[in-house]
Amino acid sequence: MQHLLHILALSLGPTAKDAPTFHCAPMQCYTNQPLRKLFHLLSPSSIKWTEMEKLDDIFPKTKSVDYLQTNLEKRLGPSQSFDETNLVLQLGSNDPDRLKVCVEHAVQSYSFHELNLNCGCPAIESGGASTYGASLMKQPDLTASLVDSVRRGLEAGISSESDRPNISVKCRIGVFDDSEQMRPLDEGDYDYLKEYITAIHNAGANHVVLHARPAILSGLSPVKNRIIPTLDYDFVRSIAADFKGKVDITLNGGITSLTQLNSLRSDTSSPISNYMAGRWSLRRPLDLVGVEGLINDESSASLKETNTITTALENYIDYALTMATLPSHKQRFTTADLCLPLYLAVEQLKDDWDYDEEDNPSEDPPLLSYDEIESLYDVVRDGITSLQECCNKGGKKSKNSSNAYKLISTSIKSLAGTKVVNKWKRNRAEL
Repeated sequence: MQHLLHILALSLGPTAKDAPTFHCAPMQCYTNQPLRKLFHLLSPSSIKWTEMEKLDDIFPKTKSVDYLQTNLEKRLGPSQSFDETNLVLQLGSNDPDRLKVCVEHAVQSYSFHELNLNCGCPAIESGGASTYGASLMKQPDLTASLVDSVRRGLEAGISSESDRPNISVKCRIGVFDDSEQMRPLDEGDYDYLKEYITAIHNAGANHVVLHARPAILSGLSPVKNRIIPTLDYDFVRSIAADFKGKVDITLNGGITSLTQLNSLRSDTSSPISNYMAGRWSLRRPLDLVGVEGLINDESSASLKETNTITTALENYIDYALTMATLPSHKQRFTTADLCLPLYLAVEQLKDDWDYDEEDNPSEDPPLLSYDEIESLYDVVRDGITSLQECCNKGGKKSKNSSNAYKLISTSIKSLAGTKVVNKWKRNRAEL
């Protein structure tokens, strides 16, 4: 915690009222409701995003509006008990007519901070390379038509203009058909992006999230698409300056630590409106308590006294137990879904316990001290034990020691399944 207090003490950025906020990026197979729940408990002020919801999945051409409502309820819960705040619903589509109907019915049942159109996902398995996602960046007229459909859906679903959520587009700073075409972006690429943003702004979008890398539609895996194309923050800053006062620009890509986020936010000359990160939030979810401190400029005394991480984990465990004990016909999440947030937290605590400054001179030191890490052990262990009892699955018992978190990971395997946890481990290694 001392490292976080040091960052807050050094923060010279804008006041909390005017300061940029933080978005937890949409991530397929991750940002479902259980993970968003933990994120919210750690950082209520951050903006949380759903996974990209493909219209072909939740509202196929051959299905009725009732089918759409059923799918929304599976993902968001019953509308009458919906209580998520600061939530962005991200949709993936290339069908303006169905998109309008989807938006109209979604906002009649649920309250969102924003509706987002995905124009930045290059992954074939996410529907990006061949039909929508990043391929829409090559079709500005269609993108504008889709944004207009979202606008018309909002107008049809919510009569009061002041109650309607914002409309945004998430895209890249450029797009190439394949890896052989990849090159440094030039003035022509910049002019094209300006025209693209102008088109979607005229159609009704007032917020653009720019991933500061170009997208490669084929020839690179989704993981390599997040690594190999070069980051270009100056490109994003220039776009933000050109659209200042018209379109809010959020910078996405390459943010990996509290120190880096604080440095970006503290640049009072930057025209960037907000910042977004995804992989960092997965690899180190507990850092979100530090993000909350930066957003609200909390004092060191407040951070120490509230013990936010302990409270967040306790409350998440209560939520997971509630979800796990629902009658079978009301259950929406697998045991693995409920265990994933705890697994990510445990892996961060294991990393932080093993942290060696000499081996990691360029990384931020752990958010928590050794004593604080040990103090969380009972909370996590008891929560996993309760889930095991709830699901009638046993696990290994362990003493309160520095290596005990490894045994907690083993206990999570007994709940979620060895193959699932091993997949999480492989995916986390790629973050």
